[in-house]
Formats: sequence, structure tokens, C-alpha cells
Amino acid sequence: MRNPVTDLPKTYDPASVEPRLYESWERSGLFHEDPDPARPPFIIPMPPPNVTGRAHLGHGSTYTPQDVLTRYHRMLGDNADWLPGLDHAAIATEAVLVRELSKEGTPRESLGREKFVERAWEWSRTYGGTINEQFRKLGFGPDWQRGRFTMDEQLSAAVRKVFVALYREGLIYRGKRLINWDPKGKTTVSDAEVEHVEQDSYLWHVRYPGKDGSYAIEIATTRPETMLADVAIAVHPDDERYTSLIGKTVLAPPLLQREIPIIADDAVDMAFGTGAVKVTPAHDATDYEIGLRHELPMPSIMDFDAHITGDDIDVGEYAGLNRYIARERIVASLRSSGLLVKEEPHRNAIAKSERSGDVIEPLLSLQWFVTMKPLAEPALKAYHDGRLKFVPERYGRTYEQWLENIRDWNISRQLWWGHQLPVWYTPNGDVVVAETQEEALRMAQDRFGTLELTRDPDTLDTWFSSGLWPFSILGWPEKTPELEHWYPAQVLVTGWEIIFLWVARMVMLGLHFLGEVPFPTVFIAPLVFDAHGRKMSKSLGNAIDPMDLVERYGADAFRMGVLRQMRLEGQEIRFQESRCEEARNFNNKVWNATRYMLSLPEGLPSAMTLPKSDALTLADRWILTRLHETIAAVSDAFDRFDFGGAAEIIWRFVWYEFCDWYLEATKAPENAATRAFVLSFVWNNAMRLLHPIAPFISEEVWLALPHDGASIMTATWPDRLEVPVDTDAAGRFVSLQETVERIRNLRSDIGLAPRAPLTLAVPRNVGEELAGLLALLTAGDIEWVAPAGSDVHAALAAVEGRAPKSVLIERYRKDVARLRSEVERGEKRLGNTQFTAKAAAEVVAKEREKLEGYRSELHRVEAALAAMGETA
Repeated sequence: MRNPVTDLPKTYDPASVEPRLYESWERSGLFHEDPDPARPPFIIPMPPPNVTGRAHLGHGSTYTPQDVLTRYHRMLGDNADWLPGLDHAAIATEAVLVRELSKEGTPRESLGREKFVERAWEWSRTYGGTINEQFRKLGFGPDWQRGRFTMDEQLSAAVRKVFVALYREGLIYRGKRLINWDPKGKTTVSDAEVEHVEQDSYLWHVRYPGKDGSYAIEIATTRPETMLADVAIAVHPDDERYTSLIGKTVLAPPLLQREIPIIADDAVDMAFGTGAVKVTPAHDATDYEIGLRHELPMPSIMDFDAHITGDDIDVGEYAGLNRYIARERIVASLRSSGLLVKEEPHRNAIAKSERSGDVIEPLLSLQWFVTMKPLAEPALKAYHDGRLKFVPERYGRTYEQWLENIRDWNISRQLWWGHQLPVWYTPNGDVVVAETQEEALRMAQDRFGTLELTRDPDTLDTWFSSGLWPFSILGWPEKTPELEHWYPAQVLVTGWEIIFLWVARMVMLGLHFLGEVPFPTVFIAPLVFDAHGRKMSKSLGNAIDPMDLVERYGADAFRMGVLRQMRLEGQEIRFQESRCEEARNFNNKVWNATRYMLSLPEGLPSAMTLPKSDALTLADRWILTRLHETIAAVSDAFDRFDFGGAAEIIWRFVWYEFCDWYLEATKAPENAATRAFVLSFVWNNAMRLLHPIAPFISEEVWLALPHDGASIMTATWPDRLEVPVDTDAAGRFVSLQETVERIRNLRSDIGLAPRAPLTLAVPRNVGEELAGLLALLTAGDIEWVAPAGSDVHAALAAVEGRAPKSVLIERYRKDVARLRSEVERGEKRLGNTQFTAKAAAEVVAKEREKLEGYRSELHRVEAALAAMGETA
């Protein structure tokens, strides 16, 4: 016998328990694994958070499932490891450093690249671990010993090797293409770093005249400043309004110095504006595609500072103007020249840089690109033949659509922090691509007869290094044991918004360089919004810091609160903090149940054993059957990535079935002989079921119970085959529950206190054991009556609760008073001719139906009172 109740504090305090247990787990190396070919692997590559990042609610829905799965599979005996790391977050980190330098009055350029990069490394080492510490407080247990950083030398070497290999295969090239330019950040940005923001603006209708003035065409535009770079007017080939104009030319406002053709293209939306659009290939993605199809010139009139430039074409008086000032002056010129037909308010979405907040400018620029189609085709095939699956399935369509419509990937960025392109140029402009400078010098000497090289200053898009993550963190290109046994991983957990930016690229590069998909399954976690469905942001004042929730409720309660709000087919969580509060109450319930068990006078057995089958009571058999079913259900839910379902199943079993029913049933005298054994057995299994979701309280309770091993983390997952099942006994207990709830509802209906006297008329064929439980769980007194029904279920259904006469009389009199009031109200309303004449017929009919119902119920209650010799 062991574990006196005095060992456990009266209340559960997560603030003292959680740090202590986590430190113990990490110090003991329980998060660490080595490759073990004797066990099936279960590997999850952590989506590397930005080195600048801080924990937010989205990490709750995305990273908690990863921790849950790792703990679950570790308990199953798998070679389970969750591989962590940090992304160098080039744009975000550089932005932070530039702000810091500006506060010091030091421009980035005056510091110089070398010292800037040194400072970035220093900053990353100093502040980059913040989110990892927050992850520890959230109970996340990745293999910290295997933490990687995308700028680590080994990962950087992998990046250079992939770049060089793709270049030599002809899949990386340098070319002038349309890119997203951030004028404030002074760099290209990926589509993932662009957000579309609705704003009020204008739609300007402008007339483009023919040279001889005999015809004109009207277009509508939201960006008159780009008219300076117009090279055509496009209409839809089926638009009969413009059929006669196709092939003619018009003069391009506002300068009216250039003739541009009217062309036909299927991309034009006939319903937008006038159905005719200006074509500016150097400053619009759709126009760029039109320009390619029609082989149009592509002059640019915007420089990298978003000022008008005349380098490619004459822009007249507008040269050097800021883009918005140029817009105002061009509109004014159009107005004065009579070419502005009208301007109307218009709400449209503009592209902004997530990092700088500046409006994105589509620009033609000389950049480095990856040719994507040859890489996309095998990745698409892997999805079609089932080697890659998405959960929920519908997200596979997002992946498929992007790969089917893929465009070449702009991978160069005008930043200093990041992986510098392994590209050098000779004085003659010859390109040398090599993994190291030494190799580049040898190649330059052999091919071009020079040792004078200048390295390309650009860095790689952060997503390039992230695309190698599943294999670069395993030591690739070296043939390590980790790479041999842990590639591919078993699952990736991420958000839908980066399916094409990250997931698809990992699949493409994994297939290309290792011949296998990097993971067979992608679980897409839901996004987290506020309770009203709005995106959380500081500006809206609805952002919730998960660390505040941990401080208030504990990490376990936060995790359970988030998971219970997840639905397998749901696309979002409308977060409610009340779920975390409920989870804290759940933990207190677990704690108090444990204290009750430890307070039993007979103590808990020293080993987790069950009595012989014939000694088990009805309640024992029921809870063991429910444990058997719960183990199967929770395991199935985890296997299907139904984390919300698993949390609800565990919640119901622990709170409702174990605490509310079985724990109470153990207070019956007939359960005294077996309860300690069954309580210990079931609770130990329940804590192991709970552990992946709520690791701290499950460990603290498990250590207080009879157990084997030093930690629940190394305990085995419950085996349902070790739990006896008695479906007949379980069915009888369920019928008992239904009867108890019916009697409890009767108490509530008649206003009888929970422990007030109540007589139970119990058919004799219910039996002594069930009747004893019935009396215990309803606080009723048994009065045996004649047998009823053909079996025990029917007999239990026939049990009646009989309240004391005085209680019933009081209740009936209250009902009479209430019903008479309702009858009087109804009669008065229906006696009002204005109401019956003006109200709709169905409303009057409904009032009459309600009145008759009240009269009938009043008659029944008055009759019941009369039968008891009383009057109202």
C-alpha cells in the first residue's frame, strides 16, 4: 500500500508543476531519439518558426498536434522524434535590424554587408531562442538536441549544392521577368509575403482617341500613373462593341505622343468597366502575360524607389515624381484635356508587403528563377497516384491547382541577411556558379582565363532553404543514419496558406534529390480567428497571447482548450478562451479524483492488477468496458488526426463516466472489496490516454499512482486487449444511468433538493445490486413493488420516484397559479377583437392552440390535487 493523500497538495498548481516536470524531462533526455532500424520510425519535421517569431495562437492549432502525435507514437513504441529548428526569416530579421540601426542613426549601407551580417548573427543568437523557450512553456517536446537553424553551415552547404545542381541541370536561370517589388524594403517578395487589403479608391474612365479623331475607345483603370507605359488596348475577341476597332491604333494619354494598337485577347473581362483595358506589361501580371502572347514591347516607367523614370520611354514632365504624385498630376491633365470621361468611387484590393506595409509594385527586373514545370510534374504525379495525401482531403485540390498552373519561381532577393547566391561574375559578365569560392576560381580560370570575380550580392528566397528542410536537417547530402532511417518523415503538420509556398516545394525538391516524397501525409491545421471570425491583430485589439493563457490556466489547459475547438473537417477555429477555463476545471476534477483514490482507507495496491473476473461488480465491469472502448476510440482518432474528437472522447470518459459515475459507485458497500484495484487500473490507463494532450497533470498523477518506470513519457500506450469487456453488464449499467437521470430530473422538476427524501418504487426483478446503486446515486429510499417487464432493462424503466405528499402539493399549487395566469392572459388576448381582426390567421390559430394546451394542463394538475384531497 502506498501514496497517502497528504503527498498531493490540496489544489493543483500548474505554475509549480509544469516547469519542474519539463526541466526533468529535458534533463533526462526523454525528448531525444537516435535512429533505430528495429522500430518503425515516426518522424515529424517541425515547420521552423521565424527566428524573429513569438508564440501566437496559431502555434496552438499547428504545433500542439505535432507534440500530441510524437508523444502518442513514442508510447506506441515507435522510433518517434520531432525535429525542431528555426528559419532565418531574411526579410523579417533584416527589417528588425534596419529599424535598430535607424534608431542609432546608422544606415545599413554605411555599416557595410560584412558587419551587417555579423550583427544579424549576433541578434539571432541573442534573441532567436525566445520562441523555443515559449514552446517549452507550452509543453512542446521536440528533440532539442537536434535543433537546426537554416543558416547553419551544414544546411547552408545543402542549399548551395541544390542551387548548383539545379543550375547545371538547366533548371535555374537568370532573366528579366515581372516580380513583386517592395519599394520600402528594397527587395523582391514572394507571393506569401504579400497581403491583399481592401481600400476605397477610384475607377477612372479615360478616352483614348484615334490619331485622326474619327474614333476613340474608353477604358477604365485604377492606376492612371502606369498609362505612361501603355503599349496596347485589349478587348475580348467576342465583344461586338469593339470588333470594328481591333487592329486600329489610338494615341496613349496623357502625352498623346505614341500610337498603340487595339488587340483582342481572351483574358479581358467584358463585364469589368468598359470591357476595354490598357495593357502595361511591365507593371501588371495579367498585362505581362498578354504582352508575351502578343510579343508587345515592355517599357518600364517605375524605378526601385517607386518614382517615375524615363529610362525606357519618354515620360515627359512626370519624370522623377513619386508614383502617387504622378497619379494626381496625370488625372489633372486628363481632366483638363477632356480625356477623363468620369471618375467613380471604387473599392479594390491592393497588394501590400506584409513586412514593410508598403504597396507592392509589379516591376520587370533581372532576377534569378527556377524553372518549375519539370519539378512540378513528378510532384503532381505523386499526389495523383496516392503517394502524397492531404488531411482533410480537400486541401489536395489546392496543391493540385497550384502545380497545374505553376509559374517559374523568383528566388533572388535584394537582402544581405540570408544565403548569398553561389554566383560570381567575371569582368566580362560571364557567369560562374559553384558551391565554394575556391571552386568558382578554378572554374573561372579554366573557362574564362581570369581569377577576378565579383559575387552576386543577392540572397536566396527564404523558402528555397525551407524547401530542403525535411532532408537537410537529416544531414543531406551526407549519408547519415538519420537520413537512411528517418527519410521520408511520416507526417507534416502545417497551415493551408503555405501549401504551395512550402509543402509543394518540399515535395518537388525531395522527389528530385532523393527520389521519394518527403512525407506521405500532410495534415492541414485550422487557422485561428477570434470568436466573431475575425483575424486576430493588434489593431483590432483582439489578439490573444498564448503565454497569457498559460499563465492563467496552465499549459495543459491551453492545449486541451485549443484541441477541443478543432474539428477534422473545419477550416478555422473561432477561439473561445472559456474553453481553456473549462480545461482548467477539468484538471481540477482529475486532481480531486486522484486525491479521493489516495485517501481510501485500504490504500491502492502496489501493482496495477485487477481482481478475478467473478469478483468484479457491475460498476467495475461497466467502467472497464468503457475503458476498453475509449482506448480504441482515442487511438483511432489520433490515427485519423481527429484531435478534437480525441480530446472530447477523453474528456467524456474522465469527467462524466469515471468521475461522475464510477467514482460515486465505488462508495457503495458492495464495491469496497474491488474498488482500489479497479480505480488504480483504470486511472493509470486514463492518464496514459490523456498524456499526449495534457502531459503535465497526467505525469504528476501517474507518478502518484502505482506505476512502472521513471516517467509516463516512457510508459506504453494502453492496450485495449488487456482490458476485460462485459457488454451485458455495461448495458445494464447504462439502463441504470438512464433511470438515475430520470429520477434526478424528477427532483429538479418538482423542486426537491438533491438529498431530500424520495421514495423509489422499484420492481423486484431489478435485483439487489442495481437497486443499491440506484439508491446511492439518487439519494432515494427503496420500496419494492411487483416485478415489471420481461428483463432488467424494462424493470429499470418502470422504476418510479415518489416525492413526499407535502412537496407535491406545494409544486401542484405553484403550477395551478402559473397555468391560471396563462389561461387568463390567453383569454384576454383572444377576447380582444382588434387582435383577432388584425393579426394573421395563423397567429390567432396558434394563440388558440396555446390556450387550449394551458387549459388541459390546468385541468390535469387540479385533478391531481383533488386526488390528494387538496384544492388550489
